[in-house]
Amino acid sequence: MKKVKKVNYIHDLGGITTSNLHHLKHGLLFRSGNLSKIDDEGLRTLVDNYHIDNVIDLRTDDEVNQQPEDFVSKAVNYLHMPLLTNEENPAVNRLNRLDILSDLIKLPGGVKTHMKGLYRTLVSSPKAIKVYQQLFEMLLNNKDKKSFLFHCTQGKDRTGVLIFLLLKVLGVSTERAKKSYLSFNRRSFFKRVAIFLGMNIAVSPRKAVALNRCLTAKRVYINSAIEEIDVKFGGIENYIKNYLLVSDEDMQTLRAMYVK
Repeated sequence: MKKVKKVNYIHDLGGITTSNLHHLKHGLLFRSGNLSKIDDEGLRTLVDNYHIDNVIDLRTDDEVNQQPEDFVSKAVNYLHMPLLTNEENPAVNRLNRLDILSDLIKLPGGVKTHMKGLYRTLVSSPKAIKVYQQLFEMLLNNKDKKSFLFHCTQGKDRTGVLIFLLLKVLGVSTERAKKSYLSFNRRSFFKRVAIFLGMNIAVSPRKAVALNRCLTAKRVYINSAIEEIDVKFGGIENYIKNYLLVSDEDMQTLRAMYVK
């Protein structure tokens, strides 16, 4: 598929194998990095090559205000559905990013502690749970088989947790869903290397390592979300049914719609 210029990556979830050896349908469910820098050519690729109908932006209000996607909203159905508050995930820009990174480094356990806490919040906060409920309702009501693209800023943390939950609902094994989450590293490899080298030279090796930990998908991060679900919500099955409000019947309907 043609690359979408000025977008970190875009990934069609089609082809992912479920536990009973079926596959997700192509052309319906996508994930990506943010689309705020997309240009005319990139937008044409998004619409004409990927046939995206709906873009779901999971970023905070402040992030959207700093990097709006007005251009995208003119071509597709654009919905801003923030998973976190501004306080839970402050917008990072060139003016504050080094200060934020310094604060994270000072935490006991450093960036790793922050990221694990973030992933726990992504499955336990009432705000996030409400958005997941709304998103699954939208997917259930997608009678015209429109396509959905989900993204946050990097397309790793908020998008990664949402896609993990979606894959579980669609019958994908936990290990395979984790591998899909970790595939972000392959898709963003060159960008992360460039950022690491630039930070290492221009700022400091310590901050370069810390930032790389923020920008990399890690098993320990997604495992923190899973552990939170197990401890607070009685396991992934109970979480999906009684908190995300996706019943057994809903799951069967979703699998009929998005799995072949």
